[in-house]
Amino acid sequence: MAAPLFPAIFTGFFFFISLTSQDQLKNNDHNLLIRELDDAKLKLSRLESVLEETIQSIDAKTLLLKEREKLLEGMENKITHLQSVISTLKDDSLLADEKLKALQEEVRLLWDASRKNNFELHVMESEAQDTEDRVEAVNLKVEKMAEVVTEQWIQIQHLEQALHLAQESIARSKAKVHEMLILEVL
Repeated sequence: MAAPLFPAIFTGFFFFISLTSQDQLKNNDHNLLIRELDDAKLKLSRLESVLEETIQSIDAKTLLLKEREKLLEGMENKITHLQSVISTLKDDSLLADEKLKALQEEVRLLWDASRKNNFELHVMESEAQDTEDRVEAVNLKVEKMAEVVTEQWIQIQHLEQALHLAQESIARSKAKVHEMLILEVL
């Protein structure tokens, strides 16, 4: 009677070791998925930070653009005023001619400044567009990362359910093996 008991115990022992190593593999896979999820969350956080910085940069540039536009409007009003003054002074004396030349020089300088400001405004608008494009690209990355995080979260839940079912199955198997051992002993 003792001879059949030894192979049964030996078989049960190897079955238990096999189940334990399978549990360890599942735990390692579970831990890997958790680390990947944490990495994805960290990347998402970084992308959100970059997005916030980009939005602040756009807001600052937009404010600067508005200030430049007001400055340009002021210069255009001044140019219009100076041109009307020039037209009234044309009929005046030599002193008026000297004033006219000075005003014309000022108008020329204002036009130069206006052209320069228009060019800078164009450059800023281009930079703002580039920044908006980068923000859009970052938004796409954030959306993709959110989808990946959601998919991984679902996979983790499935793995946790499978682990739970496997643990229940192992517990039932252990109980059956224990019952079989008790029956063989009796």
